[in-house]
Amino acid sequence: MNTPSPAPRRRRRAPQASEQPGACQTAPRRRAQAGHAPADSAFARIPTPARIVLITLCVALFFTCAVGITRSYLQAQEERRRLEAEAAERAQHPLEYADLIVRYANEQQIDPALVSAVILCESSFDPQAESHLGARGLMQLMEDTAGWVAHKLDEDGEGYSFDLLYSPETNIRFGTWYLGYLSRRFDGDATKVVCAYHAGQGNVDAWLKNPEYSSDGVTLDVIPTQDTATYASRVLRARDVYRKYYFPAATPEPAVP
Repeated sequence: MNTPSPAPRRRRRAPQASEQPGACQTAPRRRAQAGHAPADSAFARIPTPARIVLITLCVALFFTCAVGITRSYLQAQEERRRLEAEAAERAQHPLEYADLIVRYANEQQIDPALVSAVILCESSFDPQAESHLGARGLMQLMEDTAGWVAHKLDEDGEGYSFDLLYSPETNIRFGTWYLGYLSRRFDGDATKVVCAYHAGQGNVDAWLKNPEYSSDGVTLDVIPTQDTATYASRVLRARDVYRKYYFPAATPEPAVP
């Protein structure tokens, strides 16, 4: 007799964690509770008027800092440009033989800055310079002018030669003496002194007597020749630069003749 086989038993599936009683509700509820909790920050608790004031102060502080940084940058750029301009100006106005210039300028009681400016415009500090008219040396003295100065200094004896004007010391000494003489003759008026050095004192005397050039016979209102006017402008401008960088002390008064 065949005995019937027992019916196979169905295995019960183990419940998943989400299907366990109580577990399926707890976690989502907690998440929901956490998700719906209000964001309670310190800024949110500040009253609206106070928040507006705070934001306004922050914006004002930001712009103040930005303006300060910009101003500092612009000032730094301006200072850099100023220093570069001064360096270029110094390079265009070198100073050599300063000890000789100061020594003989003090002897004649004239501005060493004026002497330096004359040397720059006459020879660019080249002691061997010679013009097409025959002027020599640093201060470009003509032979007759140098001989006249040597006579005034009692140095026109046998030892004197125009070639001595190639010597920096002799040239500065003679040229500075001549500038001192012109300064005393024209009452320390730098414009008339420089014009007389370039065009001759006789020409300056004639210009002062002409009402077209001088309204009072003392002040030279107009320099009639263009080359002398250009020369005087260059020398006086260079004198101011030398005063600024090298000789800032007060300008000495002209000596009484």
